[in-house]
Amino acid sequence: MILAIDLGGTRLRYGIFDPIAGPAYPLEVLELPTEKDFLSQLKTLVLECCSRYRSINIAAIGVPGPTSRNVMEGSRPLNIAESVDFNEVFSQIDLPFVIRNDLYMAAHREVFEGAGQDQNNFCLVSLSTGIGVSVIYNGSILEGRIEAGHQIFLSNFTPQQSCTNHNNCWASLASGDGIEKRFGTTEYKSAKDIFSHVLTSHNLNELREINAIAFGNLINMYDPDVIIIMGSLGTEQFSSIIPSPNQIAKYSINRPIPPVKKSTLVGQTGVIGAFYVAQDACTRDSQL
Repeated sequence: MILAIDLGGTRLRYGIFDPIAGPAYPLEVLELPTEKDFLSQLKTLVLECCSRYRSINIAAIGVPGPTSRNVMEGSRPLNIAESVDFNEVFSQIDLPFVIRNDLYMAAHREVFEGAGQDQNNFCLVSLSTGIGVSVIYNGSILEGRIEAGHQIFLSNFTPQQSCTNHNNCWASLASGDGIEKRFGTTEYKSAKDIFSHVLTSHNLNELREINAIAFGNLINMYDPDVIIIMGSLGTEQFSSIIPSPNQIAKYSINRPIPPVKKSTLVGQTGVIGAFYVAQDACTRDSQL
């Protein structure tokens, strides 16, 4: 069995899957608020799941930050700048772990069940607490530390919006967390309430322009046939913050400008993507 976990800045989601039944029929799925001490929360969760399902033989965890060799190299959504070595965190748990960036996980579901069924080249962009990008090129998901959400532009933007070790990146200006820090009030703190009660037409135009710059950069770098949007902010506020092709065209020399579409997938995309990654890891190990 497979334990698949999606660790987000605000929510922790997990599922228990039988590989034979596949992701459509999870044995258990649950969503919890992410605790400040998320490492203790994860260890407790893993131990409890292994106690209930003793046949779990691998766990895959998507994390909101760059990863290398099961090490998360900081995470803005989790408010942590230092690296976290999950090999050490789970050293006393007799279970193999696969730790990858959450967008790398989500891209697997998009490839198997979503846009990837019709497109060989696309960018998957998550606009949520943070901002992440995964790139699918010639049908393959690019591996590596792709942190396009931290591309820095508008260096003269004031007041300066700080991130983990820099200022004025895409995430600090236009992610859910960035919007809350920029526009939150005593009365309206959440991104949802801020969109309903605080943001002006000027603010929304500014957010669309920021996203247009970022999308233009993605088009220049990866030449996708389509940009797919996922994440709570991106899907719920799609019509408010997604720029028009003419806006994007100001920042890309490639023509035509590819369409920007909302993902058609619903539900636990990060969890289901982690299932596919774990399943692939088991298949590769069995072939060695």
